[in-house]
Amino acid sequence: MATYTNPVYARDFPDPHVLAWKGKFYAYATHSSGYDFQVMESPDLVHWTHRGSAFRPPWSREHLWAPEVIAYRGTLYMTYSARNPQTGKHDIGIATSTNPLGPFQHRAVLVRGDDNRVGVIDATIFFDRDGTPYLIYSEEDPRAIVMRRMTADLLQVSEEKSVLLRPDRDWEKGIVEAPTMLYRNGTYYLFYSGGWFQSYKRDACYAVAYATSRSLRGPYVKAERILQTVPDKVYSPGHQCLVSLPSGEMWMLYHAWDNQNEPLYGSNPLGRTLRLDRVLWKNGKPVVDGPSTEPKPAPKIR
Repeated sequence: MATYTNPVYARDFPDPHVLAWKGKFYAYATHSSGYDFQVMESPDLVHWTHRGSAFRPPWSREHLWAPEVIAYRGTLYMTYSARNPQTGKHDIGIATSTNPLGPFQHRAVLVRGDDNRVGVIDATIFFDRDGTPYLIYSEEDPRAIVMRRMTADLLQVSEEKSVLLRPDRDWEKGIVEAPTMLYRNGTYYLFYSGGWFQSYKRDACYAVAYATSRSLRGPYVKAERILQTVPDKVYSPGHQCLVSLPSGEMWMLYHAWDNQNEPLYGSNPLGRTLRLDRVLWKNGKPVVDGPSTEPKPAPKIR
C-alpha cells in the first residue's frame, strides 16, 4: 500500500490552495522565499514539484497572500489579496490564465479594503446549487467572514454584503479567516481558521473549525475544532482547502509548523509546511484524520 508522511512539502508554503486540472494537481501559496504567488505540480497530492511563481500583481508588491485558483468555463481564475500601496489597506484582486502554471493576467480589483481598518483577505469563490457565483472572504479589523454575489464573468461583485461568521469563541482570539464553503446533503458547511497563525508553543492556537447552515446566507452554527495543535509534533495547523477525488475520497490540505524551535518566523527554520489528511464523514460531521506525522495510506485518486 502506498503511504505518505507529513509534511509532503517541507518548505514554507503558507495558505495553500489546490486545483485539480487535466489529471494533475496544482498547489498555490502565499509569497515566500523570493517567489511571488508560488505554484507546485503533483500527480497524486503527495509528491510535489515546485514550479516557481505563477503571478505577480502589477499593482502591488507587498503582502501577496492566499491565492486560490478555480476552473470556470475553460478559464482559470485566481483570487488573491495584496496591499494597496496608495491606501495601505489589503484589497482582493482576480487574475486569469489558461495555464495553471501561469502566467496569470490581472483583471480586476474585486473588493477594496477601504471600509475596514486593515483590509480584506482570504477570498474564495463558491458556486451555489443554481450556479450563482459568490465571493466569500475575511474582513480583518473588525474581523468577519462575509459574502458578496459575483457577476457571471467573475470580474465584479455586487454591493450588498452578507455577514456569515464573526469571532466569538475564546480559541479564535478575535480572528476568523480562510473560508472554505461546501454544500453536502442539504447543508452548507463553512470551514474556517481562527487563532494566531504564529505564536510561541505555549499559546499556539491556530486551528480549523466549521459552521453549518441550511441556507447559504445563514445563520451559521459553529461546531468544534477539527484540526488543531498536537504538542511536540505539529503546531497551529490551518488555512485549509478541500479536494474531492474521483475515487470519492475527500482530503484537506493545510499548512502547519513542525516541532523545531518556536512556531514563529525567524525561529522555526522551515516555516509553514504543506500537509494533508483525509476527511471522513460521520453522521453528517466532518472528521479530519490528523494532523498526522506518522505514515498514512496515500490518497486513492481514482
